[in-house]
Amino acid sequence: MEEKKKDLLRRLTIISIPFVFVAIPSIVIIVGMLSPHAAEPRDAAAAAQSPAQNHSVSMLSTMTGGQMILSCRAAFAGNWEYFHYFILDPYKPQRAYFQPPTVGGESYAILCKWGYMGNFLQDVVVFNSSAAYARRCRVEEGGCHYLFQDGHMFLVTGKQPTKAAPEQRREKALVGDLVLRECTHVLAVFPTMCRYKRHDHQYVGNIIGRWRWWFNY
Repeated sequence: MEEKKKDLLRRLTIISIPFVFVAIPSIVIIVGMLSPHAAEPRDAAAAAQSPAQNHSVSMLSTMTGGQMILSCRAAFAGNWEYFHYFILDPYKPQRAYFQPPTVGGESYAILCKWGYMGNFLQDVVVFNSSAAYARRCRVEEGGCHYLFQDGHMFLVTGKQPTKAAPEQRREKALVGDLVLRECTHVLAVFPTMCRYKRHDHQYVGNIIGRWRWWFNY
C-alpha cells in the first residue's frame, strides 16, 4: 500500500512539471497579450506635437537589464483617460506632448504604472498641475525629462546654456527610488527566493504585483 502511494506521488510530480514550467508561463503570456496595456502602439508619429499641446514629458532609462514600461493615464475632474504607453529600451528616450485643461481650475495629473524586470509600481506621478515644477514642463521651458538610472528616478528640467542665453541651466532632482528585487534561481532560469534590494529613499509609487499590473489601472 505504501509503495502504491509513493508511485502515485511520483506520477503526480511528473505530470505537474510540464504544468508548472509550461502551462503557467503560457497563461501569463496570453493574458499579457490580451491586456489593454500591451496593445498600445509604439508609433513615433502618434507622439508628435500638435500646435495645441504646449507641455511635454520624456522618459529615458539607462538601466540595461531589459525594457522598462510605463503605462500612463491622465486624471482630472474625477475622471481619467489614457495618456501614453512608454516602452523604453536602454538609452532610447521617448517623449509625449499634452495640454492640461485650462478651464474650471481643476487639477490635472499624469500617473503611470511602472514595470521593469518583474518589478511593478503604481501611481508614479510624472506631472501634477499643482506642483511647483509644473510650469517647467512647458515646451518653451524645455519640458520635463525623467531619467531612470541606477535604481533611482530623477526629474531633469530646464535648458542647456547657449551663447544666446547663457543664463539658462538644467536642473536634476531626485524623485525617489525604484523597487528592485534580487532573486536566486533554479536552473539559472526560474526564480525562487527573492528579496527587495536595499534603498535609501521613498519609492516613487506603490508596490503592486504582476496581476494588478495587468488588470487594474
